[in-house]
Amino acid sequence: MTARLLLHIGYHKTATSWMQQRLFVHEHGYHQIARHREVWDNVVAPHGLLFDPRAMRAVISEGMRGVPSGMVPVISSEILSGHPFFGGMGSDDFARRLKAIAPDARILISIRSQMRILTSVYMQYLLRGGTMSPELFFAGDPELGFYGFRPEHFEYHRLVKLYQDLFGAENVHVITQESLKTDMDGATNRLAEFAGNTSFHGVLPSHRSAYAPSYPEYAVPLLRRINKLQKSVLVPAPTVRIGTTPDGFYRAFGYLLRRPPFSRLLKGYHPVSEHVEKTFRGRFDDSNRELAKFVGHYLDLSEYGGGATMPKAAASANGAKRLATAR
Repeated sequence: MTARLLLHIGYHKTATSWMQQRLFVHEHGYHQIARHREVWDNVVAPHGLLFDPRAMRAVISEGMRGVPSGMVPVISSEILSGHPFFGGMGSDDFARRLKAIAPDARILISIRSQMRILTSVYMQYLLRGGTMSPELFFAGDPELGFYGFRPEHFEYHRLVKLYQDLFGAENVHVITQESLKTDMDGATNRLAEFAGNTSFHGVLPSHRSAYAPSYPEYAVPLLRRINKLQKSVLVPAPTVRIGTTPDGFYRAFGYLLRRPPFSRLLKGYHPVSEHVEKTFRGRFDDSNRELAKFVGHYLDLSEYGGGATMPKAAASANGAKRLATAR
């Protein structure tokens, strides 16, 4: 019998690419039945007046027929959590659309400490051709009626609670990027248990390495100015075009700036994370305390601020798993 569908909705910049490329694979007992294109075309892109759940149901039905026996069917696409460049608008609508499409699915939500994810989101913004400074990007909506960055998108407890209300708390699982780094075995085993994956016996050694690291922060002033001269998703018609981001001069200078002497001379310059620290320190504490009420019994949120920690017994067990893994 085919296991129930696992829907992984993101967030962006929470090791989603690593999970899609290296965790949700046959060797680990998972089988992906749809990719970003199908999710975009049938869940995210349709206008609210045109959305029909039957289109994505058909994609899922076709995909389920190809799932090998004993494997867990997966759809993993961070665009389902809403786009962070534009305030995550629509994340609640996507949740309700998924309920209409696959009401019996299990939901996986991946998160990351806000003080780290915001920096990573800005670096991704540059990779897609953005030209705004960190100060302007994080300032939010630039004009009435035009969406921009919104910090409430990263108040995770709201979206987690919505999915719990829609699908049932027992059918929603949260995983942190931090747990994948410090306790990969524990985090992925808990996920496999939640997903009903009896074929999972640990992440293969060849699949454990990090995926797609960003360019260093000290490169930001140069890279965002290069983007003004290159075609990209965010700047489709530059006045002068000398390439296409993320390729061309963007990639060339990013490559050079990763290496000596720049890596030695500029390694202490962190314009994005310093702005994030100054602007958002304490901003998410209340949300993290609320989130801990939902998931604190199995997740260590001590890095998230607001006193959001797991109970001592659970923390002790988690520490033991890390120690065992290290050994």
